[in-house]
Amino acid sequence: MLMLKVEDHGCVYALSQEDGDELYYAPVYANGSVNLEEFAPVDLGSADMDEMELFDIRNRLAKLAEV
Repeated sequence: MLMLKVEDHGCVYALSQEDGDELYYAPVYANGSVNLEEFAPVDLGSADMDEMELFDIRNRLAKLAEV
């Protein structure tokens, strides 16, 4: 599983394992750990951030997966 840590957001992002198209996130705790069981889909309709930024994160992960 490829993950992308975004410091400003306090979480890591990953693409779905099924089709690699849906964006998921999980919080990064104060000690730097991530609980892999806490990944949840990103809801673009209710996200508190710019939708284009989320698309950029998704595209960056997709490019990493191609390598």
